Amino acid sequence: MTETHVVRVEDMPALAERVVTLLSHVDKKGAKVILLQGEMGAGKTTFTKELGEILGVEKDDIHSPTFILKKEYLTQNPIHKKLIHVDAYRFNHPSEAKVLRLSEDLETDGNLLSIEWPDKMQYVKGDIELVFNLIDDDTREVVLTFEKDI
Repeated sequence: MTETHVVRVEDMPALAERVVTLLSHVDKKGAKVILLQGEMGAGKTTFTKELGEILGVEKDDIHSPTFILKKEYLTQNPIHKKLIHVDAYRFNHPSEAKVLRLSEDLETDGNLLSIEWPDKMQYVKGDIELVFNLIDDDTREVVLTFEKDI
């Protein structure tokens, strides 16, 4: 299914809450995965900060992992125990993602991966995808795609 949301920064917590609600209906082994698409500055990291806050991570502790590629945060959430934030922007080839060693992260129940620029990795399947489109300096259109059954 697809939903389209027009959001401003102050609307991001509600969008993150919607995603957490949808993820609560995903029934599978291993990690749950959110794929975040959109140009630079479109709101991918802002969304992940709000997501982290909903899970019990201090929003100010969450920063873009652009230069270190992956950051992990222990949450206060009983279902999503660890938030793993990945930024693949700097990858030139999908094989470079191997340095992240995501296979164990993806196999672990209780992990929630938020992956920016997933098209540069090409092998991670998402449970939910968000595509951020700039409308103006303060407003984004976010297309949220998920399985019909969740």
